[in-house]
Amino acid sequence: MSVCLQKTTYERLFKEISALCDHARNTIIETYWKIGKRIVEEEQEGETKAYYGAKLIARLSEDLTMKYGRGFSESNLRNMRQFYISNKIWQETAKLGWTQHVELLPIKSTTIKGKGDDRKI
Repeated sequence: MSVCLQKTTYERLFKEISALCDHARNTIIETYWKIGKRIVEEEQEGETKAYYGAKLIARLSEDLTMKYGRGFSESNLRNMRQFYISNKIWQETAKLGWTQHVELLPIKSTTIKGKGDDRKI
């Protein structure tokens, strides 16, 4: 195989693997969004939301960590919950990882008033 062909083959392989990784990243972020949604939905059914919610997240954290390992700490589950609350409509994300989404959670959206078009950022 010539050097040029090997480079082309490698670039194609790299591009295909990168696409698989991007898909996996988007899938995990969507999964975290859905977990947050389910937590919010379940909390709303509780009579005493704050107390019930705290117990719910603590128990989920313990059980999910036992079953799946890392990634389900109480703080991460609260981040998933907040991620859903901040983004009620799921849309595939740009090339942001979960950590980047968590860092953006404290930022509140605002509306820019312009010439006839209000845009939310």
